[in-house]
Amino acid sequence: MKKFISTLFISLSLSSGICTTSTFAALQESETLSAAVTVESILDLNTATLEQLKALPGIGTRKAQAILDYREEKGRFLEVDQLTEVRGIGKKMLAKIADRVEVR
Repeated sequence: MKKFISTLFISLSLSSGICTTSTFAALQESETLSAAVTVESILDLNTATLEQLKALPGIGTRKAQAILDYREEKGRFLEVDQLTEVRGIGKKMLAKIADRVEVR
């Protein structure tokens, strides 16, 4: 979908004559960054940073920090299901992110 939107934007820009080299380069960079995020979409709960955790669906700054705090207080996660022990994360939230996290 992102690639389609980028292609559409480039087509419209070219037809209107407003596409510059920097615009095209920025679009290529954003597609490269999107691909990098996709490759790294499965996070290890024991090494993930605050920013990485915040990128998970439904996880904002507070929940990401709660995960880090839990990890600091209790030690390494032994299984993904332990996330339900973190304040603010229940079974529904776990179901949303379970396929994007792992424990190594």
